[in-house]
Amino acid sequence: MAELTDTLNKLLEPRADEIGKRIGADGGKTRSAIQAAVPALLAALSANASQGPGLRQAIAKDHDGSILDDLGGYLGGTAKLSPRTTNGAGILEHTLGQRQPTVQKALSAKSGLDMGSIGSLLALLAPVVLGMLGKRGASGGGSGSGGIGLDDIGDLLNREKDDARSNNPDLGDIFDSFTGGSGAASSGGSSAGGGLGDILDSLGKGRNG
Repeated sequence: MAELTDTLNKLLEPRADEIGKRIGADGGKTRSAIQAAVPALLAALSANASQGPGLRQAIAKDHDGSILDDLGGYLGGTAKLSPRTTNGAGILEHTLGQRQPTVQKALSAKSGLDMGSIGSLLALLAPVVLGMLGKRGASGGGSGSGGIGLDDIGDLLNREKDDARSNNPDLGDIFDSFTGGSGAASSGGSSAGGGLGDILDSLGKGRNG
């Protein structure tokens, strides 16, 4: 079962009209786009989880789940959160890299939203997805001290990706493209730490659009 996907969709879909206004798009098409964008982001993160400790470190430092406590404020642009927590554009750069146009095109075709709106939606949702992973870890989903163990989160995200692949066969090529490497690695933008580890130093540069 796609546990995280289902939880995130239940959280976000009722806010589709609100999100649509934020990105300048129709609420119905935004709802459809959310349903496809959430599993796509989780699939991208599954690739990052396989690269090293970067994803775990980024979650532990900047994504404790507090964004979910004021989701309305975040979506409305009024939440008092760290720029490192809300920089969706930075997260996408490190998770999707050069795959961003390909993913945007696929999600646009599925939902009917234009690629620009899809890009804005992905940037808006990325911090929420990471916040959910952080909340999961804080509630006891990880290892030892209660944090998120890399193996735990990698297995969880891989299950989400496999379920998403089964439930969205028309996006299969997108999900398959996240096997064996991170988006940042594809773009030549990752360091030896891999994937989201670079975000620790870069997310302070600005908020998502």
